[in-house]
Amino acid sequence: MSLIDRVRYYDGEFLRAFDFADEQTYHLEMRRRLNRYLHLYGIVRGLDLSKSNDGSVTQITITPGVAIDAFGREIYVFAGYTLGDADITANRLTATTYDVWLRYNKTPSTPPSAGYGVCNQANQYTRWTESFSVVLLKSPSAPFTNPAFTDQDSDDPSQDGVGVFLGTVQVNPTSTTAQFDNPQLDKRHFLGLIAQRIHAPFGYDAPVTATSGGPLPILTQQGPRHPPVSLEIEPNIFARRNLILGQDFDMTGANTSFKASQPTQTTGNAKIAGNLFVQGNVYSNTTDPKTGFPVWIDIPSYISQLVQQSAPDVQVNVATISPVPVTSSVAFPGYASATTPISVTSALPKVSTFVSFAFVSQFEFDTQTNVNSLGGAQVQLSINSVVPTLPPSGNNCTTNVTWIAGPATGVFSAIANFQITAVFICFP
Repeated sequence: MSLIDRVRYYDGEFLRAFDFADEQTYHLEMRRRLNRYLHLYGIVRGLDLSKSNDGSVTQITITPGVAIDAFGREIYVFAGYTLGDADITANRLTATTYDVWLRYNKTPSTPPSAGYGVCNQANQYTRWTESFSVVLLKSPSAPFTNPAFTDQDSDDPSQDGVGVFLGTVQVNPTSTTAQFDNPQLDKRHFLGLIAQRIHAPFGYDAPVTATSGGPLPILTQQGPRHPPVSLEIEPNIFARRNLILGQDFDMTGANTSFKASQPTQTTGNAKIAGNLFVQGNVYSNTTDPKTGFPVWIDIPSYISQLVQQSAPDVQVNVATISPVPVTSSVAFPGYASATTPISVTSALPKVSTFVSFAFVSQFEFDTQTNVNSLGGAQVQLSINSVVPTLPPSGNNCTTNVTWIAGPATGVFSAIANFQITAVFICFP
């Protein structure tokens, strides 16, 4: 990087043109260094890609505005610049999408007055005219690398390729009505500030009111102070790292109460050492248990969902055994017996465990004649065992109910049909 060299005058010094040029260069470079190292380059104001129609012809115009490039050079557009045939020819455009870049430009101008020029010497101009040039590069484009702190200051954008991105346009050189169309303004860079602190000054000798200086009465404050003693930002704040309001505090040290809920994400968190006042709802991103898709829900609904997910879920299902087998089982001679699986789907997104029990909720005897023919044999209908299938599959729970019914004579069963009701208590 070049040294900072400032002209030192003294009485009787013989000054030449390069001395005055050095004087200008010093102030020019110091101003650009301030722009370069204090700011993040980008659009300061205006410079939109505006679409309009002149009759049947579509036009794209760069609106007036100002930008500062990565070398700290100011670029002014004082009047709207409409893209046209000259841009197609100069940039050798074909039909595709192009990125629109604005570059600093300077040209010598204003020749010396008549009789004051030097004979046989070219480029005798007394002024530099600072302006801009428009460059269109096939999208996506990256014409330059951000200069490092030690890089030499540059005054020639044709060599360094530095510019400010304004957006993209669709180009069709063969069209008679829409050579340039469909302007897109996303991914533009606006001017930023490199700073650790921003201080909004307090008013002098101001009373503690909502419209003047002094401590901010947060419970009654409705807007920025007049005269302003607070920082007003429009329209949005984006924090790539963490947002900390007030005194910072440790979430992993001696204060062990935070460890149970320690977030795994290390960026994008907000820590607030004090009260939070919200005029409106606070939303959290979660998963819809019904669809499985991510959704944003307000905190009261989210808490309600958490309560529902943490509370046990009770489900009931009924199995009908009809007809009852007439052949007796080996385990219970003279009576029919079998194991009937009964399943339910819990409203919980996932069940960790469950308990179940079952009972006979309805039954029907065989014909009176058949029952009377049993000769005093004992009629029985009972639940022998209720065995849950563990672990459950997701939120589907199954229990196996073993029952005994009869007598079963081989021709008929005393119990013609019956129903078993199973009750499940599912835990998240």
